[in-house]
Amino acid sequence: MNFRDWYTDRMDIYRVQPVRDGALTRHERRKIAEDIPCRVYQTDAARLELNQTAAASAQKDWVQCDNSVDVQAGDELRIFRGKGLGKALPETRAFAADPNHFFEPFGAVIPGLAHQEIPLLQEERVK
Repeated sequence: MNFRDWYTDRMDIYRVQPVRDGALTRHERRKIAEDIPCRVYQTDAARLELNQTAAASAQKDWVQCDNSVDVQAGDELRIFRGKGLGKALPETRAFAADPNHFFEPFGAVIPGLAHQEIPLLQEERVK
């Protein structure tokens, strides 16, 4: 069994980078990687919070991908659920926390389990 087949979602990674504008340096969010195979897992049921100024939803999910993917805390991830299967769902926008890397133990019986898990923060104002 190829565990890479579990990565049915795809993600684009955006990172804040310095940009020279004449004599000034400003920071801008730029795409650094796209169409990365991944899989989102839900750890907390989404809830809708209502208050007097706006409604908001907050989720705490996490995404798994290969250890070779360069994800850093604070990166913006745009995740496309089911894109690896040809599905077209609205994108999910989230921010990455520090990745947790898991490597193959020496003499692993079932190879291919090495991956990284990245906790996500998703907070959106409801339209």
